[in-house]
Amino acid sequence: MDNTGKNKRNRSLDTTHMQEMLKGDSFPQDWEDFLDDDIRNFFDLLLNETGMKKSEIIRRANLSRVYGYQLMEGRRRGKRDYYILIALAMSLDLKNTQRMLSVTHCGALHPLIKRDAAVIFAINHGYDIEKTYSFMLSLGLQPLEDGTGE
Repeated sequence: MDNTGKNKRNRSLDTTHMQEMLKGDSFPQDWEDFLDDDIRNFFDLLLNETGMKKSEIIRRANLSRVYGYQLMEGRRRGKRDYYILIALAMSLDLKNTQRMLSVTHCGALHPLIKRDAAVIFAINHGYDIEKTYSFMLSLGLQPLEDGTGE
């Protein structure tokens, strides 16, 4: 692969860049590569900002080690709840959580959906995973799924 292809592939895909690409004459052929790079770059940026390690986040999120790494590296796509658990494990604010859900193609949290509103409340109040779990149960809502029941 030449340097231009390598640089193109390692560059973080942002909305503005993708908007420009979609104005072109053809649909991007390497769409999945861009998405995978975007997920990986997004998590790398968050890890640098927080100073946390992937292993610590995966443990806190109660995800299987191999699966958690695959999610954070963009090699697999997980359920929306798994990414929310990662956001809680990283103590992300709502803006970064919504960005994560967008980057991972899971759909943003919506304040008019009661379960989503409970998650938004938990994030806004700095709840950890255990407190969020208890809070959701107290509201009669299905708690976040972590895959342990599968």
